[in-house]
Order: sequence, then structure tokens, then C-alpha cells
Amino acid sequence: MLVVFGFLALTFIVLMPAQAEARVLDGAGTASLENSPVEPVEPTAPSSGGQGDVSSSATSTGGGLGVPGLPVISSVVCLRQCVSSSRPTRGAIIAIRGKNLDRVTRVIFRSKSGRIATRLRTRSVGAVRVTVPKRTVRGYLSVVDSGGNRARSPREISIFPISAIPIQVFPVRGPISFGSSGSRFGAGRPGHIHQGQDVSASCGTTLVSIRKARVVYNQWDDGGGNYLVLRNIGTNTNFVYMHMLRRSPLKVGQVVGAGARIGRVGNTGRSYGCHLHFEYWIGPWQTGGKPIDPLPFLRSLLK
Repeated sequence: MLVVFGFLALTFIVLMPAQAEARVLDGAGTASLENSPVEPVEPTAPSSGGQGDVSSSATSTGGGLGVPGLPVISSVVCLRQCVSSSRPTRGAIIAIRGKNLDRVTRVIFRSKSGRIATRLRTRSVGAVRVTVPKRTVRGYLSVVDSGGNRARSPREISIFPISAIPIQVFPVRGPISFGSSGSRFGAGRPGHIHQGQDVSASCGTTLVSIRKARVVYNQWDDGGGNYLVLRNIGTNTNFVYMHMLRRSPLKVGQVVGAGARIGRVGNTGRSYGCHLHFEYWIGPWQTGGKPIDPLPFLRSLLK
């Protein structure tokens, strides 16, 4: 009897410290990785061979090969030959944006006689670019990947005639003000006169190309801040956009259509308040041409 009692007592004494230590290390007060007082240690790679390694590998990989994600379409945006960013024409170039699109092999449009498949221009995980077929009509478009998986656009795509593409649009997409006399062409400035018209708008408001034009300059200036100069195709005129929030994403030499997004209203350079400084030049900008008062022209675009 005494031997049994002594054995039980010895067992109790041996187990007590281990249980106490487990409570300290495993409790809610354990430091998180976010605020760890020590550098986290990278887990070591499992060694090759052994039954334990096989079990670990099966857990981390799910016991089989990974399955590629299914394609998903989130939006369709018109890039070239567009009435607007959401209104393509036949022959327009569009970007289909979403997820898991890098395995897409076909894009399918609707036509009066059925469905039309078109070849891809470019393809990546997040976007596919294609040309809208000539016989396309309003309807949903679909993508099909190499595994036969299909995804449909979240809404129907309307197709417009090329004649619907605007020739000229107002450059600011939002509420504006032409300000007071100090904002006008010819107003006094230290050492020079104002060569454009200031159009006040909230910072971040979208700026668009007024006409189809080619990018001539896309630079920074201490006075004008981030600025862009567009040479209007088919005319001897140039439009200048200054004080933009950031440098325009457009490249010099790139051609943009009327209504194409070119930047955002900002307050860069020598500027007091968010606004577009807009200049209208007959002939080359700053190299032989001359600026004219752009206000009558800008007002005509609002009618």
C-alpha cells in the first residue's frame, strides 16, 4: 500500500512544473507576430525522406495538384475608337478586366446570326484586349479559357456606330467655374500676362482630350506644374493643360480620341487652388505660334 501511495505522489510532483509552464506559454498573453520583441524565424524546409515529411507535404498541397482559378470578368472598358470609355464601336479596341484571364483563348460576342469568336490582341492575369468584330450587336460577351471554363460580362455591352464618336467635348468632367477677371486670358501676372483661361474644379476631377490629338509634350515645369500639350489632328492648333495632379499617363507621340482621359485637375507648380490652366494656340506651342483667348471656345463646348 505504501509503495502504491509513494508512486502516485512521485508522479504528481513530476507533472506539476510541466503543466504550470504550459499555462504560461499558451495563454492569451502570448506576443503576436505584429509586435514581436524578436525577429521572426523562417520555418525550416522539411528534410527529404521519412514518413513525417510525406504527411507534411500532403497537408501543405492538399494532397494533389493545384487547380487554376476560374476566369472572372469585372468590367469592360473601351480604349480606342470609342464614343466613351463604356461605349465601344464596331472595330474598337476594348479591355476586358477581371481575374484569372491569363489562360483565356477566346472572346465571344453576339451577332444577329449567333455568336462570334475573336482572336486576342494581348492577354494577362488581369486583362484581355480584343478588337470588337464588325458584326457585333448589343449583348453579353464571354471569355473561354484553355480548360473550357467560361465567364460572362456582368452587363450587356452596347455597340455604337463610328458616327456617334464626338468630334469635340469639354475638357473637364465635373462641375466648373471660369472664375473672375484674374482667371481670364490677358490678365496681369508678375513679368508677363496670362496666356490662357483658368477653369476651377475640384482636385482629382477627370480631364479629357477635347479633340482627336497627338501628344507633343508631357513634362513638369516650376510654373505650370505637370502639363500636357496636344496637337489637334487635321488642324493647325494646339491645346495646353497645366497644373495637373500628376504627370499624364500618355506618351509623347500617342494619339488620343475626343473624350479620352488624359489626367486629373490638380494644383501643381505656381498655382493657388485646384484648377485647369487651359491654353489655345494657333500654330506650334511656344515655337512660332500665338495664343488666343480660349474662353469663347470653351463656352461653346458647354452648349
